[in-house]
Amino acid sequence: MLNPDNYLEKASPHSVELLQIETLKGADSQRIVAITVEKIRQSLDLEYIFQTTTQEIRQLFNSDRVILYRFNPDWSGKFVSESLAQGWLPLIGQQAHQPQLVENISECSLKNLSIPPIVDTYLQDTQGGRFSQNETYRVCNDVYSAGFSKCYLKILEQCQARAYVITAIYQTQQLWGLLAVYQNDAPRKWQTDEVYILSQIGSQLGVALQQAELLKQTQNQKEELATTLKELQQAQAQLIQNEKMVSLGQLVAGIAHEINNPVSFIYGNLKSADEYAQNLFSLLDIYQSHYPQSIKAIEEFTNLIELDFLRSDFPKLFKSMLMGAERIRDIVLSLRTFSRLDEAEMKAVDIHDGIDSTIMLVQSRLNPSNKRLQIEVIKEYGNLPLVECYPGQLNQVFLNILVNVLDTLEDSTLRGRWTTKKFNIIDNPRIYIRTQLLEPNQITISIADNGLGIPSDTLKQIFNPFFTTKPVGQGTGMGLAISYQIITQKHGGSLECISQPGVGAEFIIRIPLQQLVSNF
Repeated sequence: MLNPDNYLEKASPHSVELLQIETLKGADSQRIVAITVEKIRQSLDLEYIFQTTTQEIRQLFNSDRVILYRFNPDWSGKFVSESLAQGWLPLIGQQAHQPQLVENISECSLKNLSIPPIVDTYLQDTQGGRFSQNETYRVCNDVYSAGFSKCYLKILEQCQARAYVITAIYQTQQLWGLLAVYQNDAPRKWQTDEVYILSQIGSQLGVALQQAELLKQTQNQKEELATTLKELQQAQAQLIQNEKMVSLGQLVAGIAHEINNPVSFIYGNLKSADEYAQNLFSLLDIYQSHYPQSIKAIEEFTNLIELDFLRSDFPKLFKSMLMGAERIRDIVLSLRTFSRLDEAEMKAVDIHDGIDSTIMLVQSRLNPSNKRLQIEVIKEYGNLPLVECYPGQLNQVFLNILVNVLDTLEDSTLRGRWTTKKFNIIDNPRIYIRTQLLEPNQITISIADNGLGIPSDTLKQIFNPFFTTKPVGQGTGMGLAISYQIITQKHGGSLECISQPGVGAEFIIRIPLQQLVSNF
């Protein structure tokens, strides 16, 4: 399609120097070039440059078609922009379906003539032809009088071209592409000024494209560096968080073990102590039955210790101690469940045990104090089967979410009390935890509160690494980000937060009941 060396008009080639000598006298040509180039260079966006160039030149030359053709490293290429007068078929729209339009058509051999479609790779074979040897422009006034072969004329007819002028576009002495102006409806005698103007625009276009591509490369490098930095920061934060969780798990497991030994001793001996006490009371009853008249000293001591009250209260005391020991055993069990150091691999577990153990860890923040109200936890557990997951990591997610919910509720109650004109008072702070089997292989875990809600601008960023609304030193901004990563990447699930101002917030976790593939 683009003019070949051996099919040029039979006229001596013009040099750029001769053109400049002939046209420097034309102030209008200089002005036209300056105006057109100024429009082209108003932006460093490649698409804008492409479109502006073809549109401006077609209007300037009053031609039927203007195209920008870009070479690939192997000297193939494609049309990157086109401005077309009404009534003609677009080449850009056809190039995806007609490869012969973009394969540097020029020379047709007898061999090619017998194999449709006609494909000419002259520019590709010659690495740009004379254009790669600093030839600046080509001119053809009439394709039917230029001495072209029948096969080349057929290709030009496919492009609807009757006359054309082409100029080369260079970037730092490297051939970038071609800028071509076509007249489709009739022959055209191209004027010297027109060729000069197109050559000058092509020269300036090469500079503009180079600047645009350099800017794009710089922006891409900047984005890559920013992405790399962000990934490094996330990896560093993840390592720190993982180390903290491992240390916490080891500490919790160690404390649970140390507490469990004396508690088991106490728990095991309480039953025997209660039996001993009952035996002593039975012995006392036997003495009283055989010696109803006691001496004065015994009566005085009996009244002093309030024997009747002691007899009725002593069993209650043992029962209370037993309940306390059982409570400590439950706490120890919850600590062990939360740490799960022996469950680092994926396994099927009871999700409710993990939630309960996490609630136990934050129990002190649920209790009332002089600075906060009692926070009630309402659990609505569904009938869930065992869930295949990483138990320790899932408990970490529960903890991160609960801590954020507690921070929000404490903030809501405090701000509600001290600034009642701006916030509603939260007199009954609550946390709602619901679980449900939604689909045959998916469960949902909802952790919601009735606080003041999360502002929309904050809600959009809560899962972003290092984003935090807490004061410096009180939050790393990685808790929810790591939770999101654990749910989405490790468990193939989803984590989202829904909130409305004044209504509260709800974290929704969805994970498969069974993991289909390993998520390492």
